[in-house]
Amino acid sequence: MRLILACDLKGGIGYQNKLPWHIPLDLSRFKNLTKNGVVVMGRKTWESLPKKPLPNRVNVVISNTLKDIDSAIILPNIGRLKSADDVWVIGGNSLVDSVWEFIHEIHLTLVLSEHICDTFIDLEKIKNNFIQVSGSGFGDHSYEVYKRNV
Repeated sequence: MRLILACDLKGGIGYQNKLPWHIPLDLSRFKNLTKNGVVVMGRKTWESLPKKPLPNRVNVVISNTLKDIDSAIILPNIGRLKSADDVWVIGGNSLVDSVWEFIHEIHLTLVLSEHICDTFIDLEKIKNNFIQVSGSGFGDHSYEVYKRNV
């Protein structure tokens, strides 16, 4: 599984179920990387999407409370997806926390400032379990790719 996310310098990923920043280059990168793939998200991430489903992708929502959505596959847990290489976990925090051990690659947009956030990712897990294999800076943010440290 791959994880794709954006966070600020303190690991903040959201505020009131929304991204606290707007970085068009990051949105374009997300679209290009996940296009024609499988994106897996938690219920709150699904509910926060301004347009559902994400086009040109198989949308999978992990939820025990959602029942029937015509435009997405609902699963009660990550199950067999955890061993798939071509699956992108896109959030939120609860889902990411439950699948760390299955993530082999991370595509991180690091927003080079601090924002008001109420949802955070554990940056220490990335630092302690993954090795940065590439990165590039763009003024207010950077793109970083990590591989699991084996």
